[in-house]
Amino acid sequence: MTSTFADAGASTLFVSVEAIMQHPRFGQAAGRLADGLANLYGDDRRLVRNMFEYVRPVTFMIAICVDANQRDDDPATWLTVATLADAAAKMGIGPLRRVRRLVDEMRTDGMLLTEIMPGDRRRHRLRPSARMLELDREWIATFHAPLLEMVPDEPRFQRAVARDPSYQQRFRQVGLTTLSMANQVMVQNPAVDLFLGHAAGARVLAILIQAARADPEGWTAPGFYSMAAARSATTRVHVRDVIRAAAEASLVEVGPDADGRVRVKPALRLGFERWAADALLGIEVVSAQV
Repeated sequence: MTSTFADAGASTLFVSVEAIMQHPRFGQAAGRLADGLANLYGDDRRLVRNMFEYVRPVTFMIAICVDANQRDDDPATWLTVATLADAAAKMGIGPLRRVRRLVDEMRTDGMLLTEIMPGDRRRHRLRPSARMLELDREWIATFHAPLLEMVPDEPRFQRAVARDPSYQQRFRQVGLTTLSMANQVMVQNPAVDLFLGHAAGARVLAILIQAARADPEGWTAPGFYSMAAARSATTRVHVRDVIRAAAEASLVEVGPDADGRVRVKPALRLGFERWAADALLGIEVVSAQV
């Protein structure tokens, strides 16, 4: 598999997806990522429900990237609905009215703040709140922890997992330049993309990978629908619908019991591992420039 990030120009610890997948601790790293995603944001039901599909969390992170690159003397760099929409378009998110609605939601949730510019009340820009930046550091730590699993002595990964604000600032500054490449991670990983098309789909997928890991044949314990619904802030019916879509794509097998015993087929297991390797390589490409 050729990585989306292969020609990013950074001197990285890993040169390809294959190099990551062939690392002797990649299995543990992929498991660490699944565990991290299954527990990200704890039991905050609103966060879990809103931040585990594609559009909302990506828009959230793009806003932080744009903010990290703001310069007070250059209004063109300010975080506004327009600049956010321009950056989001590189990730396939739009149109403008949709981005505006997402900004309104983040304001309502206390994530984005409006800053009126001194001397001219007609000019304003957006700023992430302390809470928004804190949640972003949690996400950064989750995606760096698998890299630290493979390279435990790397200071960059240590800083990320320790939630260092200065590392976050630089990581997000660099990240704005790799948005188009990051978008390709989903295009190249359709098995994971299927889950991301559903509300809380990434959470359901991570819980599924986690729940099936101990069984040699890839089966979860009975009651998966109820368990995953409770942990993904959704409903049993919603989880069942996500799993049915995955079954139609030949990614899982569903047992006959009423509350869902699910088997992760090799195609989904490998798809998750390839997505994990691609995502981790993307994190490392950005991190190498910090």
